[in-house]
Amino acid sequence: MGKNWDSSEQWYTSCVGEKGHYYHQAVVLPNALRLLGKYNSLLDIGCGQGVLARHIPETVEYVGVDLSKELIASAKRMSKQAKFFVADASGELPVEKKDFERAVFILSLQNMEKGEEAIQTAGRHLKKGGKLLIVMNHPCFRIPRQSGWDIDEKMKLQYRRVNSYMSPQSIPIQTNPGKGGSSETTFSYHHSLTEYSSWLQKGKFAIGSIEEWCSDKKSEGGKAKMEDRARKEIPLFMAILAIKEA
Repeated sequence: MGKNWDSSEQWYTSCVGEKGHYYHQAVVLPNALRLLGKYNSLLDIGCGQGVLARHIPETVEYVGVDLSKELIASAKRMSKQAKFFVADASGELPVEKKDFERAVFILSLQNMEKGEEAIQTAGRHLKKGGKLLIVMNHPCFRIPRQSGWDIDEKMKLQYRRVNSYMSPQSIPIQTNPGKGGSSETTFSYHHSLTEYSSWLQKGKFAIGSIEEWCSDKKSEGGKAKMEDRARKEIPLFMAILAIKEA
């Protein structure tokens, strides 16, 4: 998370809560925990207010880092058994351990301006053969201001419109939009799958698997059929599980 998240901490924490927002609980965390498998130590990069820490066994050695001191303060209040540090993921971390079995970016990498450097940081703290899990808003279909839902009335279909994909973008995001002009601005950093693949290769990672996760929600009303079909066909999230090469 970026430092601009300090002023948005109260809004973000109210949205996510102790257990996570709806998609954390229904889609992201159950699938992430499945992919992570069994492990004894985990580094959570861009941990926010520590929602993942509250879903893993207390026997796991957990360390969370985030650039926002306010989010880290919130994480410490809600997850007392875990260790949290304020740190820039693109640089050196105040974490001595260099042999974590797992490292994760749970919906955080796209909030980091220097994503490639953050992946290299993860590599420095993983053991050889350790696994890195990246969970993102789907970079092909969920690009802020460059994608959205439309309806083809003739075909009776809801579809996803994408205006731009290949070009890297820094996209301002208004947090707590209900506050109007007094809300804060953070940034989402868009990159193509080609770039993410290149970053992992440079960081000495091999991609083990890629999964795409759809919404499990159901619509009601006259357009429910087309909306439910679109949900099944167009994923909200993408997960990349990569392995640190020996």
